[in-house]
Amino acid sequence: MKLKGIIFDLDSTLIQAKIDFVDMKTHMIALLEKYGHPSGTLSPTDQTTVQIMENANTEWKRQNKPKNECDMLLKEIEQIMNQGELNAIPNLQEIEGTAPAIKRLKEMGLKLAILTRSHHAYAVQSLKKLGIYDEFDIILGRNETPEPKPYKGAIDHTVKLMGLTVDDVVMIGDHQIDRDSAINSGCMFIGVGTGRRGMKSWANEQPPEHFLDSVAELPEYLESQGFV
Repeated sequence: MKLKGIIFDLDSTLIQAKIDFVDMKTHMIALLEKYGHPSGTLSPTDQTTVQIMENANTEWKRQNKPKNECDMLLKEIEQIMNQGELNAIPNLQEIEGTAPAIKRLKEMGLKLAILTRSHHAYAVQSLKKLGIYDEFDIILGRNETPEPKPYKGAIDHTVKLMGLTVDDVVMIGDHQIDRDSAINSGCMFIGVGTGRRGMKSWANEQPPEHFLDSVAELPEYLESQGFV
């Protein structure tokens, strides 16, 4: 296969940022419980933000919560998440070799996209800090796809905006969520070993078939495998 585009995760794939996710999720849960979510049923350590919100939506439907109250809660939760991410920008760091690799991939004529569950402004500011913002054709953040990763609608929407198909692209990420996104959409996946939890980032601690230490190795790997 010959690739025409690459979709990248952001956090722990291109950058390392010290976002306090547990604190963020703790504030989300406190807000939800304040407005009627059953106490003790959500966890800031065992659930992702997506799972927390899926549970919240299910509970809202069960309670027949008024739409205006749901909209208010969604807005406040978005603000909690946005602020937690933006607070991390001053101290974020490039994963070594990321910027040169991205520039090389662009020189190869590939279309490049970011698909993240983080806020759009956080993604933009992070890429600008690394000096690679202009290398990306598409940047999609939280709530900018019909479904979030790992659901099929995330990658499907991204490739449509890229003017490509799932057969034309590879997804690059550091976590099982990224891998599941690729599986659910039917596109190729390459994992990188820069996840915060190491091999625990992958289901059963089993890395993907295509696996690199970091994005820095990606241009050479794609060339060696005949993918470009």
